[in-house]
Amino acid sequence: MTSHDIDETGASLLEILEEITEIVENAKSMPLSASVLINRSEVLDLLQTARDIVPAQIVAADSVLQDAAAVSNEARDRAEDITSQANQEADQILAEAREQASRLVSQDSITIAAKSQSARILDEAKSRADRVKRGADDYSDAALENLAQELVTIQNEIDSIQHQIAAGRGVIADRRDDDIAQDVMSSEEAEL
Repeated sequence: MTSHDIDETGASLLEILEEITEIVENAKSMPLSASVLINRSEVLDLLQTARDIVPAQIVAADSVLQDAAAVSNEARDRAEDITSQANQEADQILAEAREQASRLVSQDSITIAAKSQSARILDEAKSRADRVKRGADDYSDAALENLAQELVTIQNEIDSIQHQIAAGRGVIADRRDDDIAQDVMSSEEAEL
């Protein structure tokens, strides 16, 4: 692959760094020296392409973070809606139970049975309300746990990209130092 084969929008930083490494590894050695001859413009083109790609990858990482925040907000909103709906349903069940118990109690002939029925209805209503609330809480907990796991995965991807950027900067700095040293050696040899 040459620098002309690289599509700047599709190439990854790692592909560019691998190509630069390949150029250096396959470069012609200078006699009695660890130095090699490389095509400066080709390597500089690759380095410029790498510089151009880094901001795009950072923008992509920011986009992933924004998506994670949106998912988090959506999960939180949905959990709140479910909890609110469960509370409303529980309140409605209790109100209906109280109303039914009140009707039963008001009848003279079955007052004792009504009180018993009323207590049973209220107990059942409370039990159903508790089950609905527990279900909503369990769903909310599961949704937030899944979101937390997704955020850890996203953070790991961002850390990996930042590590690649730092490694690329180190390689670029080393290449600059080598170019400067090579230029100094060339000028000293020219003076001899």
